Amino acid sequence: MKSLKSEIILKGLKTKTFGRSLLCLEKVSSTNDVILKLAEEGCSEGTVVISESQTKGRGRQGRHWTSVTGKSLAFSVLLRPFLKADELPEITLAAAVAVAKTMELFRVRPQIKWPNDLLLGGQKVCGILTEMGPKKDKMPSVVLGIGINLNQSTKDFPKELRQTATSFYRFSGHKIDRVRFFQRLMHHLEETYQWVVERRFSKVLSEWRKRSVTLNQQVKVSQGHHAFHGQVVDLDVKGALLVRNDLGMIERVTSGDVDILTLKKGKRPS
Repeated sequence: MKSLKSEIILKGLKTKTFGRSLLCLEKVSSTNDVILKLAEEGCSEGTVVISESQTKGRGRQGRHWTSVTGKSLAFSVLLRPFLKADELPEITLAAAVAVAKTMELFRVRPQIKWPNDLLLGGQKVCGILTEMGPKKDKMPSVVLGIGINLNQSTKDFPKELRQTATSFYRFSGHKIDRVRFFQRLMHHLEETYQWVVERRFSKVLSEWRKRSVTLNQQVKVSQGHHAFHGQVVDLDVKGALLVRNDLGMIERVTSGDVDILTLKKGKRPS
């Protein structure tokens, strides 16, 4: 299990800014925490912090994200977009498309579950967390955290997660070169992020819809003390989920948990 080294990654990196400033660490509390501190110090957009392990890796709704040394990817990217607060979900959806496009290069076809998960065979393989960062000279910052399960075997997952989580290797039976994967992911992330900042979010939506496991599904939406059932109709122009409830009314969902009630496991690639 080779550690990720910045000098090796940079040799094959084909981006303008993403990952050009790169910090590779062995162990941190959370890569998001590290890059938030760097943001306060004024680091440039596209700066990436990647770590082999995290002691306090986190996902949405305060959930814990586990990284396995030498077998997974856990990293954060600093962004400085001129976006309004209600436009930030666009970044999460763009990142999901970028991860999916990268996995497809390695001959698997993930599905995207709104808002921030990627699935292989109906099990979670990637999680994405977008957080607001500090302002520097009135310039807002956003931290994009991504965790991807690549080469873990079944025994690397806690027993309670083996039915809901998977890895590229567990699904496909093939190990993956983490450096090559990361280099290509940086390229796709930079590309889809540009679609957002150049106000071409419709392109993100088009790519997202092609890979969605959420559209047209019967779901349960949980938002704090409010929960309801319905059918997903579409996404709106800002990436919010549109769900037709049992009364036939369309509800716009921007946060919360969405459980798919009719999810069918995908097939392994032939």
